[in-house]
Amino acid sequence: MKEPKTTKNELWHIYIRVTVNSKREDWSTQRRCLKQEWDVGANRMSGNKAVAQETNGWLETLNARAFVCRQELYAAGKPFTPTHIRKLMQGEELNPSKTLYDVWDYHFNQICSLVGKDYAVSTIKKYKTARNAMKKYLKLRYKADDIKLDQLDFQFIREYEVYLKADYNVKNNTAVQMVRKVRTVVRLAYELGWIQRNPFLAHRMKLDEVHRDYLTSDEMRQMSVKKFHPPRLNIVRDMFLFSCYTGLSYADAVQLRQGDLITGEDGDRWIQTNRIKNNNRVRVPLLEPAQQIITHYQDHPRTADGKFLLPRISNQKANAYLKEIIRSLGWQKNLTYHCARHTFATTVTLTNGVPIETVGQMLGHKNIRSTQLYARVTDTKISRDMQPLKVRYQGQELRLSSEVG
Repeated sequence: MKEPKTTKNELWHIYIRVTVNSKREDWSTQRRCLKQEWDVGANRMSGNKAVAQETNGWLETLNARAFVCRQELYAAGKPFTPTHIRKLMQGEELNPSKTLYDVWDYHFNQICSLVGKDYAVSTIKKYKTARNAMKKYLKLRYKADDIKLDQLDFQFIREYEVYLKADYNVKNNTAVQMVRKVRTVVRLAYELGWIQRNPFLAHRMKLDEVHRDYLTSDEMRQMSVKKFHPPRLNIVRDMFLFSCYTGLSYADAVQLRQGDLITGEDGDRWIQTNRIKNNNRVRVPLLEPAQQIITHYQDHPRTADGKFLLPRISNQKANAYLKEIIRSLGWQKNLTYHCARHTFATTVTLTNGVPIETVGQMLGHKNIRSTQLYARVTDTKISRDMQPLKVRYQGQELRLSSEVG
């Protein structure tokens, strides 16, 4: 019996208590009676009134149910607690199914602990973006903040993909990347044994081919000789050109230090560093224009007193300034700092006969397919490669019939 919280109520609450290995748990039987009507020795209501018979009958049922549940748990052969008996009596799951965000948080916490080793900060941001999108979808579609893993199926994935494109308003490639984040955590749940089947087995998404802008040799020359105002544009222009001649991303270029410059086996200066994104080794022979840019900024105040080779400007600012540079040049290109890597792969190396395998090594790619996304065959290279054929077929006359039709 438990005394009511208010003195106005004379009825005391009747609780059931289960004890296993000295551990106990109490919960309400949803029945009450007067204190003087309770038989402490029998743990039942006294008297033969209808209310006493009904209450005692219910308590006998609970008592019998508790013993049955205990026997079921004994038969299972696994350790159990009073909480397990209560859950079984009340129809709750003994081991509730894991949810999508159980495994998401598990994976996210792991990759956060490996930032700078196996993962980049940008990866964390992408997972956060994907998580927020899923949260909005669950609120809209299921009116919930989470979903059980065993509720995930092909239909759920397909409808989420449609939601990203139609309602969340992202393009196909962005939707693909966001769905792939979900696929990663669900596959992890499957490998951990938290889910019995992988709902992504039959799911396929295809990336659209993206043709990023790059600079031609003539455009690189125009950009290099023009003086921009204000002076901050000249700094970003030089940094961009430096990446055009080295293939380094913004994140890798601004982190370059004097120790990243080495003397190669050929006796010339090379850049040797590890990519921020994936820690892949990068070794690039230093072309003369890139060396001139390093020399120009060796005493610049934005190099943090010589600690870095290039001025320190945020990627966001660099991209904003690049748009001003493009407008000043009167171009219609959609240029970002990342286009410098495409320029290096296409204009500086591939067009000049550097094999694509070598280009991939300098870009820090482990897979040639990654390099193929950067390298484009330009008209200049096509013309150069076709020149021997043009010479071979030059002067050949075809004996064409005079009859037509």
